[in-house]
Amino acid sequence: MLAGVTQVESVADHSFAVAILALGLAETINADWAASALDKPLDVDRVIKIALVHDLAESILTDLPKRSAELLGREVKHAAEARAMAQLLSDLPNGDLYRLLWAEYDNNSSAEARLVRDADKLEMVHQALCYERRGQRNLEEFWQEHTWQYEVSKLLFEHLYQNRR
Repeated sequence: MLAGVTQVESVADHSFAVAILALGLAETINADWAASALDKPLDVDRVIKIALVHDLAESILTDLPKRSAELLGREVKHAAEARAMAQLLSDLPNGDLYRLLWAEYDNNSSAEARLVRDADKLEMVHQALCYERRGQRNLEEFWQEHTWQYEVSKLLFEHLYQNRR
């Protein structure tokens, strides 16, 4: 919205796309998991669950712009998201499991969480490319400052970036 984009994708659209992308990335990596310096194959079931809950808190908080999140600070944003997750999941069977999976993503504390983080950034970049193809400009911030956990993610980013021109 700050960039003037109209008809933006919803959090649900984004989360579904991240889950599909994470599935494909996980299966690709698992075909030769040792080449990605993993001790074992990725747990694909865990990847999908993390992907599905990774932005669930945004259904209450909304998707905070990067500049807003930076001004608030990681601790404040994290605490608000944790409260939102508790509120959303408290009455659900296995709600504690899903809060733990979200925390795993938020803390970047597993190979699966790091893969979902890559998928999240890749989906965002792909969406920026789609907006740019519709004529939107001033989306440079979406293309900057990415650190990739997996080589396949870096290669996909480079492909998207090349298709930008």
